[in-house]
Amino acid sequence: MLCSGATFAVALIAGGYWLSTPPAPYVPLSGLDPASVSMIAVGDQGSGNLQQWRVGQAMERVAANEGRLNMVVFLGDNFYGKPLGSTHDLSWQTKFERVYSGHWLSHVPFYAVLGNHDYPVSQQYEIEYGQQHKGSGRWQMPMNFYVKDFGDVDGRPLVRMVFLDTSAPRESLQQQIDFIDQAFQAPGPVPVWRIAASHHPVRDQGQNAEQSDLVVSLLPALQRNKVDLLLSGHDHNQQLVLRAGEPAWVISGAGGQTLDPLDSPAPDSTFAAARAGFAKLDLNAHQLRLAFYSDRGDLETGYRWARECQWMAKGCLLPEAMQGTTAQLAQ
Repeated sequence: MLCSGATFAVALIAGGYWLSTPPAPYVPLSGLDPASVSMIAVGDQGSGNLQQWRVGQAMERVAANEGRLNMVVFLGDNFYGKPLGSTHDLSWQTKFERVYSGHWLSHVPFYAVLGNHDYPVSQQYEIEYGQQHKGSGRWQMPMNFYVKDFGDVDGRPLVRMVFLDTSAPRESLQQQIDFIDQAFQAPGPVPVWRIAASHHPVRDQGQNAEQSDLVVSLLPALQRNKVDLLLSGHDHNQQLVLRAGEPAWVISGAGGQTLDPLDSPAPDSTFAAARAGFAKLDLNAHQLRLAFYSDRGDLETGYRWARECQWMAKGCLLPEAMQGTTAQLAQ
């Protein structure tokens, strides 16, 4: 009994030392082809519990198996529970730095958006953590909404991505809509793929339902700027919703928090699963591959979108087994 108590004490001390030791600055992976981009998208992950760690391990496993990862996109609710107290808060270690590790996750940037659980306090320190390059330096959040290009194809950005803050006071929404217009209508080379990321989805078949103000204001902005996909969380599950003439609505909010059940599938619901996991996107100039994975790293379902396909997401983003049909229709 005494030995067991001593062992526990040693483990406790070792764990405390491990958490209190600053993580090493990350070194970006080198030699990656700029003509392709691979990203993992996951939200509602910041619980700090075992489920978040399981999903993190699965993310590393999938990246290792596929041999490709450029970045991770966090879709909000990055810190549940007690709000952050500073950029030195222990939660940075238990809900981010130590959770995502390995050959791939330790060497890629994490681009984050804010969720409703990051307000009204934590968002300040999340922005400062990114601006000041704290911790490992992987956390990327220069502002509460921002834009960034990824990859290069003959002088064109392979992906232009707008990161939104749908948890901010609603009076800032028009400012963000103007920002979307500026990002995608600016002079210069036109991006091959256009993606937006937010915490709240526009279309949602889960129990949180749609938010009418986003449908009224954000949807037209995404449509007129020909945005291909919106990545979001908020619902703690996985969904792919496709509607004619609209972007693909990809919900990946099963990163670590208690899961939300799903109602009976609606006609627009292409995929829905109330299980923990994440989404992975692989893009090049010719196609986009979207795949959903479980917290074991198992592939649940996959879709492909040929860039030459003449329709929007509904009609172009199809199950991988149907790609021959897509190619014929696009000719």
